[in-house]
Amino acid sequence: MKQVSTILVVEDHQEMLSMISKFLVEHGFKVIGAKTGEIALKKYKKNLPDLILMDIMLPGISGIETTKRIREDEKSNNYLPIIMLTARNQVEDVVEGLNSGADDYIIKPFKFEELIARIKSSIRTKELYDKLRDQTLELKDANQINFQLNQSLIGKNKELRKKIYDLHNIFEVSLELHAILDLDRLINSTLLTLIGQFSCKSALFLFILKKNEQRLSVLNSKGYKESDIENLKVEKSDKLYKYCLENRGPILLNNLPKELKDSNAISELKELYIELISPIAVHKREAALLCLGDRVKSKKYSKNELEILGTINNIVSIAVSNAHLYDEVIQLSYTDGMTELHNYRYFEMRLKEEVMRHSRTKQEVSLIILDVDFFKNYNDTLGHPAGDEVLKKLGVILKETVRENDIVARYGGEEFAVILPDVAEEGAIILADRLKEKVEQNKFPNQEIQPKGNLTISVGVATLPTQAKDAKDLIYKADTALYIAKNSGRNRVIQFSN
Repeated sequence: MKQVSTILVVEDHQEMLSMISKFLVEHGFKVIGAKTGEIALKKYKKNLPDLILMDIMLPGISGIETTKRIREDEKSNNYLPIIMLTARNQVEDVVEGLNSGADDYIIKPFKFEELIARIKSSIRTKELYDKLRDQTLELKDANQINFQLNQSLIGKNKELRKKIYDLHNIFEVSLELHAILDLDRLINSTLLTLIGQFSCKSALFLFILKKNEQRLSVLNSKGYKESDIENLKVEKSDKLYKYCLENRGPILLNNLPKELKDSNAISELKELYIELISPIAVHKREAALLCLGDRVKSKKYSKNELEILGTINNIVSIAVSNAHLYDEVIQLSYTDGMTELHNYRYFEMRLKEEVMRHSRTKQEVSLIILDVDFFKNYNDTLGHPAGDEVLKKLGVILKETVRENDIVARYGGEEFAVILPDVAEEGAIILADRLKEKVEQNKFPNQEIQPKGNLTISVGVATLPTQAKDAKDLIYKADTALYIAKNSGRNRVIQFSN
């Protein structure tokens, strides 16, 4: 069950305080009231609210000074949004409020719909921040475990150095793997290390490349032509994979139990002269497979070498998990929490990259910016949850309609953007028309309340270098075209024209 958010309302006018409190309670929030900055500081420390509505004009210490003290003495590691309530509308007053530590401001008098929208937006930001913080703490914990394991292995290595010189060498190389957070580089280094250590002719790494995929494919290989391994797959339903989940240590293919003889995966691996497979634990219920081919001098893998590979398994397993966790944190910072599309930060970064690539290759870059028509009417009539569902569904439609290498992002509010690398004006218009038609053909809940009886979008299109000279100009031209589309009847595609 979702936890109720607590809001501290700091307002010296009793009537306004009561009105705001009643409104927020009706919208499912827990409310704590304070009429002065001094009282607000005490209640903040005692209750640790999820958000503060702070009036600037207060008896005693001002709202700005109260905000500064809260920022200096925050008792929680959680992100605390503070929204200023002010009757002053001068830029200097707003700047002073934001500089004191406020995240947003609302000028009195205000509409309660705007207030609740700002609060929900701030709460969503807080939830994303807290989630990112938790992910970061998990990453720190994983690195701490990693560090502790390294310390343990270093101590063990000192004991074994006199007996197994090769183990010392491979351990030193393995330590370097922990510093690699890019999965492709990590696996490439691992395979090169194994080929050098065991003098084998070939090696490959089988991995679940996409989330929820039901088969393992080749992520990297050494000693094979691409045509040799392009069709190699290991189904999760295959007996070999299930056996590997239960037996995490290195396994010689010739020593596998007879009940696995009808495994398709074993037959395919033997055709590639794989002699040894070593399961790598990635998640609690999943595994990747390190596969080593026959030896250069037809030498068999010894018991001692299997023990060395078992040690490498543990190191690679942690390194792969770290790389996964790091990638998840990075992706989260570039993802819009509601639609699961890329956010504006990622959009801005990728657009600059594509424009820089255009300067080298001279290939066109097109930009589509689209906006939901009469979205405020839909939102105000049916409520923000209904509006949020529309934005989520629209995000799905966009991802399903564009090409795999197109970049789809939530531009802000009900606006979305699509970057089209290597696409000229004609192709961009075709895709924009397709998007408009897809949205128009989809049925959204209660869309009949819209002025035109259904939910539609307006689309602006611009292309570099035909209509724009840089990234900023491309955004301006596409946004201008969208503005024209909105003001010339909506539910249409407009391409910018000089």
